[in-house]
Amino acid sequence: MTRKVQQPPSFVVAATLAGHLYRMMHTAKLMLLSTSNAKGVAARAGDKALGFRPITDFIAEMANDTIHFATKINQLALTVSRTSVASVRAEDGAQRFAAAQEQLSNTEQTGFIDHLIEDASGEQKRMRGEIIDIMSQLGLQLDEIHQRVRGSTIVVSTSRTEAARAGEFEHYLNSIADSVELAAGELQREITECRKLIDKLNSN
Repeated sequence: MTRKVQQPPSFVVAATLAGHLYRMMHTAKLMLLSTSNAKGVAARAGDKALGFRPITDFIAEMANDTIHFATKINQLALTVSRTSVASVRAEDGAQRFAAAQEQLSNTEQTGFIDHLIEDASGEQKRMRGEIIDIMSQLGLQLDEIHQRVRGSTIVVSTSRTEAARAGEFEHYLNSIADSVELAAGELQREITECRKLIDKLNSN
């Protein structure tokens, strides 16, 4: 007989998601640093790197957008974590009230317990609805990051083309393109992990 794998509580999954988002923001900040270095090299290269300047602007915008959306997702994930804890407490409360009710014979007392159970169950249902709404927002924000990271493939390719025209600055510009490519790959991996965690939250 195959045992069903027990899913971790939503607040644990949300906390793990927050960790991945922190790494995503850290990577985006490194990308911004690479952009700053690229602008410095492009300024020294002058006309030889004219085509590189709009590329650095695009990369900087992508990194800033990634930080922006990752921050928003992190806030949502923390809300899910807090709400999940409250939902677990409400469920536990309803179960405790139900257990206590079984021990009572007084109609007035059982009626009062009924009211408590109804309140706890209603609160849990409300919080579950809030979590579902947040999950939808999480997916949309992650899609925004994914769209921007996808554009990095074209940017890196264009960067290398422009670097080839920069003469003695080609090596520096290529190394910057390499760092952007590496960062984009790391962001993509974090996005994949975040999607898995969001799926787990949706299934809880």
